Amino acid sequence: MKKFITHFIADYIEQKRYQDFPIEVIKKAKECILDSIGCMLAGSKTREGRILQKSLLFHEKGISSILGFSSKTAFFNAIFINSTLVNILDFDDCYIGHPGATIIPPAINFAELMELTGKELITAIIVAYEVSIRLGLGLRPIGERKYILGHGTWQVFGSASIAAKLLNLNCSKITNAFGIAGANAPLPSVMKTTYGLEGPTMAKNNFGTAALVGAQSGFLAKNRFTGPKDIFDDENGFWRMIGCKKNNLDSTLMQNSEKEFKILDVNFKMYPCCRLTHSATDTVKEYFLKNNIELKNVEKILVKSLSPLSKPPFTNMKPRDANEGRFSLPYALACVLYKINPLEWYSKKNMNDSQLLDFSEKVIIEKNERADEIFKKDPNEILSTVIVIQKNKKEDKTQKIIKNEKTEPTMQEGALLEKFLQLSGRCFKDERKAKMLAESIMELDKVKNTKEWLSNFQFFK
Repeated sequence: MKKFITHFIADYIEQKRYQDFPIEVIKKAKECILDSIGCMLAGSKTREGRILQKSLLFHEKGISSILGFSSKTAFFNAIFINSTLVNILDFDDCYIGHPGATIIPPAINFAELMELTGKELITAIIVAYEVSIRLGLGLRPIGERKYILGHGTWQVFGSASIAAKLLNLNCSKITNAFGIAGANAPLPSVMKTTYGLEGPTMAKNNFGTAALVGAQSGFLAKNRFTGPKDIFDDENGFWRMIGCKKNNLDSTLMQNSEKEFKILDVNFKMYPCCRLTHSATDTVKEYFLKNNIELKNVEKILVKSLSPLSKPPFTNMKPRDANEGRFSLPYALACVLYKINPLEWYSKKNMNDSQLLDFSEKVIIEKNERADEIFKKDPNEILSTVIVIQKNKKEDKTQKIIKNEKTEPTMQEGALLEKFLQLSGRCFKDERKAKMLAESIMELDKVKNTKEWLSNFQFFK
């Protein structure tokens, strides 16, 4: 019998155990959990979070937690809400997409439902990152990116991996689960939801739907519902279904997975905005610090980076709301240089602040063809250059810093904890409780019952 790509994935998922992973991989998984929980908690306190609560919670007697809310809801509803909450601020982890958004929220709800151990939860999360990221890299559009970009489309397999592992599906059922997930995956809609004529919307990513579909696929497969096991193979495979011109997936997908761990390349964001803007933001920040530039002396900032950054919505100097703000490079630079608290970037006060908006107008963004060439080869490598022109200092015209950024600047454990405390601050009246939660996440491998562990933290207080 021919082995399809899903068979190689299924072998990996079924066989992996906690003890198979090095200490640094387990630690990174805990950090991913910490960052995602923080983002979910902060997302629950946004306007979008309140809309989710108003729209999808109907005072039903549920069994599954929604982080940031006192209410519980039905299992699948919780997965949809949590996986939407985590990405609302655009502050959650990133690689080529936001892999954790469709992995960690459903994993937490599965673990709570099934009263699993911390080690079981960590194992499933690592497995899901390894499978999901590899699929994402293989399904990444290149030349057709400007038409069909959509992370939720392939991230459905992150949630499917969680379901397959935690439901203890055998290889045959795992291949069916992936076939079902692929057949029902959401459309690649980012080029409309983010780059459409009306600009970015709240529905910028369909992670809630992707996580929901992946989880449902696992239960369907468990009960012998079938799907196309050859979902990734042949000329009518998933790559064709989502509009790619070439199939880059084959039997080597999980090759070297014993030594190369994709989760270690996952980055934690330092700014609540699209990751494509981070290299340029770091470049400008570094330049100002290195040259002791006073903001009042700036006449113009010229940034050269990826081609998309030289067009709307990234060039928007006066974003009208948080949705537009998260894609505005000029506004991000103003917030960083004026040292605005990241959680306050999109407050009504700051978005109407004349000082920030006036500074945004000094930013000019141009495309850098070399940056485009590098990005096509490696989506985690972004080249940015900057020239700052100051009043009465013509010599600054030729000064530049080149930021060839392979990954986000390394976020040390202390900085990640500080970010978590900021994110969770609006959910906890007492910071000590937030610190206790953070400490318990970093010791999750010692937890015997994740349902009891989760119940110890009343996120709404």
